[in-house]
Amino acid sequence: MSSEVFEHPALTSAATRLSTLRAAGGRIGAADPVAALRHLDCAPSAIRTSAAAVGAGSTVLTTAQSEFRGGVDHAETGGSAETFGTWADTVDGQYAEAARAAASTAALGLLIADRLDALALSTSAEVTAIADAAEVAASAILSDDRSAEVVSTVSSACASVVRTVQEKVASLSSLATELEPLTAPAVDLS
Repeated sequence: MSSEVFEHPALTSAATRLSTLRAAGGRIGAADPVAALRHLDCAPSAIRTSAAAVGAGSTVLTTAQSEFRGGVDHAETGGSAETFGTWADTVDGQYAEAARAAASTAALGLLIADRLDALALSTSAEVTAIADAAEVAASAILSDDRSAEVVSTVSSACASVVRTVQEKVASLSSLATELEPLTAPAVDLS
């Protein structure tokens, strides 16, 4: 059986450790424990890279805002300063708002990456322990033992892996509240 590759290395490792349980479960019609892991696959390093890029964009916006503000302060000493000043203050505020939104998005991206990483690591450890506990029974099934005890052990272990993954996936709903600010435009340009 070929080795499963996941985005997260801990899940790839867990899939390798689950291979005997998966093969035994397949022989008795139990749920596929490796397939369940697909629901948690993630690439925290890619999220961190994206968050860093957004953070760098935040720095560029902050610099641009500062330069703009300097130009505004200089320009306000000339002719129609009042009209220009009102317009400039609006644009300056938009720069500041965009920079804050970018910094907030970058921080949230890092938080999400950390949580997904921790979730993948803890899931990997839990499902590996389940597979290890059922290793003898899984090997017995692969040796054509179909006794009730080994079938029950393997079936229960496969179901436990699936249940563990489902619980971990359900825990991701807590991130939805933190993602809510990203659903609205960062800056109103009207």
